[in-house]
Amino acid sequence: MSNSHGFKRIFLATDGSTQSDAALLAATTLASASAARVRVAHVWNLELHHRHGHWDVEVRGEAQRLVDGAVGHLQAAGVLADREILRADDDHVASAIVAAARNFGADLVVVGSRDASDWPSILKHSGDNHLLCALDCPLLIVRDRPAAPRQSQRVLLALAGGDEIGASVHAAVAAASAHGSALLVLHVPQTIGSNGFVFDEAAETEATMSRAIRLVTEAGIVVESLVAHHLPAAETVVETAKSWNADMIVVGSSRMSDIASMVLSSVSHHLLRTTGRPVLIAQGMRP
Repeated sequence: MSNSHGFKRIFLATDGSTQSDAALLAATTLASASAARVRVAHVWNLELHHRHGHWDVEVRGEAQRLVDGAVGHLQAAGVLADREILRADDDHVASAIVAAARNFGADLVVVGSRDASDWPSILKHSGDNHLLCALDCPLLIVRDRPAAPRQSQRVLLALAGGDEIGASVHAAVAAASAHGSALLVLHVPQTIGSNGFVFDEAAETEATMSRAIRLVTEAGIVVESLVAHHLPAAETVVETAKSWNADMIVVGSSRMSDIASMVLSSVSHHLLRTTGRPVLIAQGMRP
């Protein structure tokens, strides 16, 4: 039965790597929770698979088997899934994913990331072939397979001053839509003054937390809350996710330029480099 709060159309980009397998498991979990439809896509690199003007049929067959295997896994789990093979050269792989996800009407894109060095290419905000700033829906980046896969999810929503609370909460609620899931709202107060740091007054913190908790509660999800004051922001998120045993970390921002600068900052780079948990960038989430 469909969950009205969950994701409805999930676009999974796969390349056959271990990290893509982990992303497949994450997509399966989220799709099962809300009866979402999943499209599995593989980008067939033209620069690798084009020989003297002729398509390499054998390699294309391998690509077909790759996506068929992922689709078979999803269908075995009761998920409605189909496949697509995309064609692009090295400079337009991400652009191909963005275009296909939009054509599918995706409300979530899921990708696997091999290591921390992938993050700058995935999240950079210059040029045309990037994912984060080109997508108009949330992006879930997965590195490691879950130790114990489960449908119910423990989702940590990390908020900071200036975040668009509505979009972030809706994305976190969608991720925690399975029965038995729980959501922890973590607020790390910050400010911006002449020194470049961001200041968050107590009243703003209280208002932010109250609204986030109300929205989660209205969605019928068990919610906990925590305001952290001590450790650096990234370390706070990583340590809290570990101690609370979170399955996923959700972060968000009010504007695309804010997301790019936030993710590429030293604080967020530390977060992305040090956690093996899936990170959901809650941009473009439509309430």
